[in-house]
Amino acid sequence: MKWLAAVVVALLLVTGCSSEKKDTTVGTELPDVTLQPLSGGQAVDLSGLKGPLVINLWASWCGPCREELPQYQAFSKKYAGKVDVLGVDWQDTRTSQARALIRSTGVTYPLVTDPGGRLRAQALPKVILVDEDGKVAHQEYARITSVKMLEDLVHRYLEVSG
Repeated sequence: MKWLAAVVVALLLVTGCSSEKKDTTVGTELPDVTLQPLSGGQAVDLSGLKGPLVINLWASWCGPCREELPQYQAFSKKYAGKVDVLGVDWQDTRTSQARALIRSTGVTYPLVTDPGGRLRAQALPKVILVDEDGKVAHQEYARITSVKMLEDLVHRYLEVSG
């Protein structure tokens, strides 16, 4: 039976996906790293970002990440001009598959790539909320299943409502 538990743990580590972990580190600034655009656009210096901002860490190989991208897109359209959204293709070396996923899901908000994992995470998907001072107001490992779920997080931690 121990081998079965080891296999399950190994599978969770390989997929990198989790919806149960919480990361309560708040009040810190984003790391001083510059990430390159996934498809066109400009490089993004994370340490210079101010909110209200929603950052979504995802990867093309993460099933829950693939499912939640349309929720972020819908939120981005609904809150354009009020809350920015930035997608980070995290530790994903298959950029052609990531670009194909973005095309198929219709994502239009800015996307950058972090193949080296410079933006720290333990699992995916992950959402990071940044306040107007550029501080992390909240972050957690969660699969966003609806626009309402994301709105509730933004309202609670960034005090922005629709």
